[in-house]
Amino acid sequence: MGRAGTLPGLSSFERATRRLLRRARIPGLSIGLRTGDRTVLARGYGFRDRARRLPATGRTVYGIASMTKSFTALAILRLAEDGALRVQDPVLRHLPEFRTPDPRSTARIRLHHFLTHSSGLPPLPSIYYTSGRSIARDPPYDPRVARRVGIDPDHPPIDTYEGLMDYFARERYRLLGPPGQFFSYSNEGFGLLGAVIERASGRTYESYLEEAIFRPAGMRSTTFDTGIMRRAPEVTTLYSPNWRTRRGPPVASEEWWEDTCLRAAGALRTNIDDLLRYVELYVRDGRVGRERIVSRASLAQMLTPHIEIQPGLGYGYGIVVRPDYHGHRLAFHDGGLKGVSSEFAVVPKRGVAGAVLANAEQVPAALALRDGINRLLGLDPATPFIDVPRAIGTARHRLEYGGWYCSGEGIWARVTPRARFLRLDFRGIEAIEQGLKLWPHGRDAFLVRRGGQRAWIPFLRDRRGRIDAIHLGWRVVRRRDPRTLQRARAGRMIW
Repeated sequence: MGRAGTLPGLSSFERATRRLLRRARIPGLSIGLRTGDRTVLARGYGFRDRARRLPATGRTVYGIASMTKSFTALAILRLAEDGALRVQDPVLRHLPEFRTPDPRSTARIRLHHFLTHSSGLPPLPSIYYTSGRSIARDPPYDPRVARRVGIDPDHPPIDTYEGLMDYFARERYRLLGPPGQFFSYSNEGFGLLGAVIERASGRTYESYLEEAIFRPAGMRSTTFDTGIMRRAPEVTTLYSPNWRTRRGPPVASEEWWEDTCLRAAGALRTNIDDLLRYVELYVRDGRVGRERIVSRASLAQMLTPHIEIQPGLGYGYGIVVRPDYHGHRLAFHDGGLKGVSSEFAVVPKRGVAGAVLANAEQVPAALALRDGINRLLGLDPATPFIDVPRAIGTARHRLEYGGWYCSGEGIWARVTPRARFLRLDFRGIEAIEQGLKLWPHGRDAFLVRRGGQRAWIPFLRDRRGRIDAIHLGWRVVRRRDPRTLQRARAGRMIW
């Protein structure tokens, strides 16, 4: 991992991190930072097991959730280097069983579109079926809430890639548009890249990543296997909100959500010591130590913003890219799942990189990483990774934005116009916040302030100029006629 060093302003950083744990009720987090060939921080704060007072450290194993997508993208690029596939291959070349309700668009979807969340697949309930067995055993999970928002708690578990593709062929949904038109975050697309990797390599997805990335990078504590993970010397306890009372600190829960056919989207477990080896490849043109993991050209492809998320921010292959972060290219990806909040970030030309892992979901652990990265760059520690775009034009009449916006992932949101702002209330599986205020910020765009941070939320119009969807959590979430909402409970909603 290189020579040891010291983070500038370490005592100030540690005070801020401990305040963050108290304020956000985070049981524990671990963070690692490096600059050049030096590791300047690799340690934990708080507890990996709060009840037993076991501390979090750089060796503590956590889930990393959607950070897994960057590993999947690297594996695809490695296979492309070996001539086993091309990123511009049609998906049907590798997965001929893949079907959507629009055969013409299906034929045009390429691996590139899965890698960039631009295939046109809308948010679907898939993750609740591919993880169905473990979710059903999870005490915080309430099947009554699931059914109310269109997720069938009695749906048979989806255990194979073939079963997932059969689900895509049968489920009731409309594509968002032709491939490449919209960025809408899709776990399903990345899940199927796992199937592509298996067929192109002739190995399981997990064993290919072990051979191509983990082993040469020296990542000895990194695994998809829960049995292997539990034998590690330090494994975190998972903490979840108390969904029933919605009050108090997170509660311990030992049920890890297991998944067999969306693993490529978010099932990896690792620790900070291993992640410091992983982020090294981004600042050393694809190398870790003496081992080359991917070529410089492949890494450049990965770090190119292929589709816009919002002005000034794009998505590469499995990674978010901000081309101009105060004069430098910044790339990062976060992750969130039951008992997981994670993020890694790299500034390749400055040799700066790091990662943070926390053992509770929906907590702002990424603020600690932002603080550390900015100190290494000589910036104000509070400088946001994602800026709010400049307001262009003026908001139209606020009444036209009101209504219900619902997705198959269980994101249900009600927008209610008020005199000076829009009120946003969530009703769903995990998104349960109420009374958020959206303030006008240009034509069809609004700002929300939460936890000391600001986010930009645009509305989308259809071809006839009517409000048709909202961008929430980087998903395109369609507007719904209130009269149709009961169809979700009956399983007849068209997503």
